[in-house]
Amino acid sequence: MKMLNVGRVLMPLGQRDFRFLWTGQTISALGSSFQVIAVTWLVLQELHGSALDLALAMLALTVPRIPITLIGGIITDRLDPRTVMLWSDAVRVVTSGMIALLTFNGSMTLWIVCVLLGVHGLATGIFDPAASSIPPRLVRPEQLSGANSLMSLTSQLGTLLGVLPAGVVVATLGAGAAFGINALSFAIAVLAALLMKPLVRVPRESQQSLLRDAYAGVSYLVSLPWLIALLLIDTCAALAAVGPISVGLPLLARDVLHIGSQGYSLLLWSFGLGSVIGIILPGVYSPVHKRGRFFCLIQILEAPLLLGIAFAPLSLAMCCLASVGVLNGILVVLFLSLIQARVAKEFLGRVMSFYMLASVGLVPLSLYGSGIIVSAWGVQALFVSAGILTLGSAAIGLLVGPLRRLD
Repeated sequence: MKMLNVGRVLMPLGQRDFRFLWTGQTISALGSSFQVIAVTWLVLQELHGSALDLALAMLALTVPRIPITLIGGIITDRLDPRTVMLWSDAVRVVTSGMIALLTFNGSMTLWIVCVLLGVHGLATGIFDPAASSIPPRLVRPEQLSGANSLMSLTSQLGTLLGVLPAGVVVATLGAGAAFGINALSFAIAVLAALLMKPLVRVPRESQQSLLRDAYAGVSYLVSLPWLIALLLIDTCAALAAVGPISVGLPLLARDVLHIGSQGYSLLLWSFGLGSVIGIILPGVYSPVHKRGRFFCLIQILEAPLLLGIAFAPLSLAMCCLASVGVLNGILVVLFLSLIQARVAKEFLGRVMSFYMLASVGLVPLSLYGSGIIVSAWGVQALFVSAGILTLGSAAIGLLVGPLRRLD
């Protein structure tokens, strides 16, 4: 292990361009937390929509993001991450600004908001692989863990610092004002990207069609057994985490622990706090050898904690959730650092798009599968299933020699 050094996590901020990147993305994450509240209020209150209307709006925002992610990875490899992020954020300035304007003048309808949210989701899907590909272009290799910790921390900071002010703005000024703030936050991110120095494009042998680029990316992925194993483990981790946290926790609070909404908030807070700590830790204290084995062992440690959540009293369940959050945070940063350090730069965007697809694309499946398990066997069975899936995937990962020996 490297020596414990809290300053290591902040070292990437000494790089001028990374400082601009992190500042812009942190501010845009704050703005996105305003959008989360604003969409709900706009559909349910100002447009007098139903729960089904709200679900439709949320689907419009999330579903287009899934397939476009692969194209985003190809575009990132063809151009460069900074350019892709800049234009994606510029599109989101327009979509958020148009929703704000149409809401203020009373012209907004459900279908218009769904179309604009769909375009917003497409821009986000293109943005994601670029954002995950840019840190190794801006910082030194020894600063990569710290850079990934800081970048992963942006969304957590956005949630922790932005949700309460967003609620006040929406309640006092309306959803249009919140969307306007979101548009402004993306405009600041665009300005920050413009202030960064242009990146040198990675040399390519020849310009190919999108299909050939996609095929080349898949061929490269297949040539690396450790990467396939890592992606499969991460996919299983996403399946085991999203559904139990989103579907299982509120039911556990209501039906098993009998603690109501306040107790449910405590459970969520515990997981969020653990996630923040876990994201920071790899930038402070990280392994330098056998990182593939370390990744699998962390996943194995998570399995009994998932079981503990289902059968423990409130205080112990909070401790288990906080621990799961810590381990998840460590895994996210370690995963990104491994890929960024070992994947060829000309394929990094496409590989990151596969990662995003595994993380985001299976969210609906995890949610739906969780509902089926709870309906058939109860909420505690859901957490047991998640623990078994987590343990099994990590154990199989340890059997993959290239991953087990990966530094």
